[in-house]
Amino acid sequence: MIPIQSCQSSKSTTAAKMLKFNFEKGKGYDYEMITSMDQEIMGQDMEMDMTAYYSMDVNDEDGETKTITSTIDRFKMKMGLAGFNIDVDTDKPLPSFGEIDGEDPMKMINTLFGAIKGRKFVMKVNAEGKVLDVTGFEDMAKQIVDSLPVDEAEREQMMAQFNEQFNAEKTKSQFERAFYIFPNKQVKVGDSWEKKTDIGMKGMPGSYNSTYTVTEIEGDMVTLEEKTKLQTTEEGMDMQGNIKGTIVVDSRSGLVVTADQDMTMQMEAEGKKFELKMKTKIKGKAR
Repeated sequence: MIPIQSCQSSKSTTAAKMLKFNFEKGKGYDYEMITSMDQEIMGQDMEMDMTAYYSMDVNDEDGETKTITSTIDRFKMKMGLAGFNIDVDTDKPLPSFGEIDGEDPMKMINTLFGAIKGRKFVMKVNAEGKVLDVTGFEDMAKQIVDSLPVDEAEREQMMAQFNEQFNAEKTKSQFERAFYIFPNKQVKVGDSWEKKTDIGMKGMPGSYNSTYTVTEIEGDMVTLEEKTKLQTTEEGMDMQGNIKGTIVVDSRSGLVVTADQDMTMQMEAEGKKFELKMKTKIKGKAR
């Protein structure tokens, strides 16, 4: 009998891989993060598509902690709810400063968000992908708003809008959802571990409780199944949800090559209940 090698032989169920966040000092990595939603909420149609592009450069390392300078290369957001529409794309031409009109909030928002292109912040990340520190947002809003010819009232309003969307707490939470997935040890197919991260929404305490399971190892690529429970603890607002996802990680660096996640949330506020569904996608590549 002549043995026939299976075409699936490159997919291993026995090999073990070291799985940790291990971006290499001096190297660069790029991430594209997409969030989308299209549904009806309390009788109102709501659509949202938001995409952020980041380039990351590993400047230093202290033991297993990496210092990463991240640049906001592009930010896009389209949102519509009850006749209120936002359409921002930092790659589109911005209104000239002389065209900014405080009576046109959309023009102000477009100009404000458009000015974030090229802005930098710094993260410190350990081997489990835990974001230990985020700096660089402290003066970002002030620097941007100070460059615009607006009066004091508009200035305060614009800074508040900016800080609501771009701040250290929210950025830490966003990147932990992408990075804080590693057990920092050898894994094989069938292995599972748990992680807990905080929700990065101001005034809404809560957490993501996640379980990651290795479902496949092919070469250096490790495929994980994610199951996450989301819960808030804010008085007057009850929000619970589930996330199911598939994540492919390059075990050599801990780069998330692809991630697809589906979120379903049940929310109750002021006696009204509604369901929220959202999709997120992540694409990563090394430079």
